[in-house]
Amino acid sequence: RDLPSFPPRRSSDLIEADVARQLLVELPEQINAEQARYLPLGMLSRSLAVSGRGLSDGQGITALVGPTGVGKTTTIAKLAARAVLRHGAEQVALISTDHYRIGAAAQLEHYGRLLGVRVYPAYDAESLRKVLELLRGRHTVLIDTAGVAGSDPRLAQQLDILSDAGELRACLVLAANAQSQSLDEAVRAYLPLKPNACILTKLDEAPNLGGALSVLIRHRLPLDYTTDGQRVPEDIAAGDERVLVCRAA
Repeated sequence: RDLPSFPPRRSSDLIEADVARQLLVELPEQINAEQARYLPLGMLSRSLAVSGRGLSDGQGITALVGPTGVGKTTTIAKLAARAVLRHGAEQVALISTDHYRIGAAAQLEHYGRLLGVRVYPAYDAESLRKVLELLRGRHTVLIDTAGVAGSDPRLAQQLDILSDAGELRACLVLAANAQSQSLDEAVRAYLPLKPNACILTKLDEAPNLGGALSVLIRHRLPLDYTTDGQRVPEDIAAGDERVLVCRAA
């Protein structure tokens, strides 16, 4: 197929080859320069799945999982703050299962005090089940987990704890400024948990979004939210495929 030529771009700025080929197959046979400029962006937008979960729709039990340093605890604080504003502090609870990283529980407890929300510790599957039973009926329950790499033997233990805890929504947190290979490895590591959706953080620190978007499309991960700063609760937004594509273009 003969396509119009465009100025070369760095490969790191582009959607990855396997995803680009998938989009290319869907292009019309005959395409002019104007269509070639905009059609791929529209197709890319349609290829990204979003959960449609708004910032006020966080009802239920959600566990944020993912590698270390992606911003899980700060993201939980943002979601908790939004829930407190809408439903009141008595309807929100936080659970810490991160007992590996020094200061992790203290950071969550700090946010809890600021929001007037209680933080509950859980050390294993049994204690997590007991805490969740205690919190039955709360509008929003958010679980903070340890950041664990795919090669870390503790990952299997963490996945077992969450899998045995009962009904909860697992959300994979990924940093947009990470290398594409690292993002892909993180997704594959957490696939046994069958994450319901993902959160893409650190958009403000990402020089380009091609790698992150490629990973989301490749694994068909619906997007819950994006974050682009440290402010609580301002720097978070519901997933919007059009906004992401425009930022990546």
